Amino acid sequence: MIAAVSYCVAVAVLHAEEPPVGIIGKNQWLFYRYELTDRSDATATDQSLDLVYRFSRVLASNGITLAVVMVPLKMRIYAEHLPDDVKLNSYMEVNYERMSKLLRKSGVAVVDLNAAFLNSPKRNSSSPLFYKLDTHWTQTGAMVAAETIQAEIETTPWLKKALVATPEESYNLVVGTRKIPSEGRDLIGQLPPNSIKFAYEQVTPVSVVRVRPAQQGLFGANGSGGVALLGSSYSRDWTGFVDALRYVLQRDIFSMGVGADQGSWVGMETYLRDDAFQLKAPKLLIWEMPERDMRAPPDYEFRELRYISNNTEWLLRASAWVQAECKPSTVGAKISSAGLGGRAGNLRGGDLTTGPTNEGDFLEIGFDRPLDKLDYVDVRATVSGATTLVMEGSGVGAASRKFTLNVMGDGAPHLLKTPLPSRGNGFTKVRVYPGRSGGIELQRLRVCRQPGDLLE
Repeated sequence: MIAAVSYCVAVAVLHAEEPPVGIIGKNQWLFYRYELTDRSDATATDQSLDLVYRFSRVLASNGITLAVVMVPLKMRIYAEHLPDDVKLNSYMEVNYERMSKLLRKSGVAVVDLNAAFLNSPKRNSSSPLFYKLDTHWTQTGAMVAAETIQAEIETTPWLKKALVATPEESYNLVVGTRKIPSEGRDLIGQLPPNSIKFAYEQVTPVSVVRVRPAQQGLFGANGSGGVALLGSSYSRDWTGFVDALRYVLQRDIFSMGVGADQGSWVGMETYLRDDAFQLKAPKLLIWEMPERDMRAPPDYEFRELRYISNNTEWLLRASAWVQAECKPSTVGAKISSAGLGGRAGNLRGGDLTTGPTNEGDFLEIGFDRPLDKLDYVDVRATVSGATTLVMEGSGVGAASRKFTLNVMGDGAPHLLKTPLPSRGNGFTKVRVYPGRSGGIELQRLRVCRQPGDLLE
């Protein structure tokens, strides 16, 4: 097990005395100041690694194989272009290897992009692995990353087994005949005022096309799960990374890329509660995270408040969403006749169906004994109009606490799974406030139990 031993993101709070985020290097290379890190970040980094390890166990026990892909620091890959006053310290030099070894020791599959990038013959070619003026990798870098992932899968039995169990597709690579201006320029706006001007980088466009029409269903007509990619902005379509993976793996890939403001942890939760996961979980899940993000576990303080979470509670929520089957808890639950449940015709056979709701309206769920932290509520929810539900837990010896749950609000049924951890005795009652909505329906309410070793 990884000892519970910290992502510096674009949304980190800047103070007036801090230098600009963008760093002007040599040979018209720009760098991102938040890649700078030191040994003071080790504790938080190792907390992130421990969560990844625990989460990988949860996935494995539910038939999903995880491959972790950390995007290496641009500063390390192109250290020769750093300005003379910015140097890699000893921690930055070895931290990628240190993190990879810790994860591998715990049984997590890690794809080593750091070594692959440093040793790539394309590193100093006319098409480098990272954009000069951007934090992201180029299409060349994206392809090297995809090829490295493919090689790791081929040499790792459990990864190859997961890939072989997914439906194959056919993709061709199409290379453009002339160069065009690149989209990668995100560091230009992070430079000091009155900096020198930089010309657009020119790149050769590369596209990946499917040979045959797409099969029906998210991962093919046979209904089996496929390959999914949850990543950062490095995994968004414009970088070419998703297409590169499709090409080298010859598989369709469901992908979701999240921005630095939310971060990897919120991104993973967003994917897990999406129907793409809940209705057809993948056999192989590739989790791409920038190396610099690893020092920011869920409780990282320099995020927007709405994206900060207790580390353990993140794991409880993520694990609940992953569970393929409900292992019944000893706690029973039912919707009470209070609030919306007391209106004529709303409660039928333990399920609730309402008409339009307003601010202040609530429904109440009662539990026959206090909820434990490993318990979670599992219900099929249909909400029209509203995109959040506020849940307020209470009970004897348990301080009242509110939780905000994101819901689709599209009037279609979706699974809703959530633990309701208290900071004292467990909750025995939860009020749910839908706010203004076109109506809400709850069906098949039950309390399920997380694996007993989740937090051990």
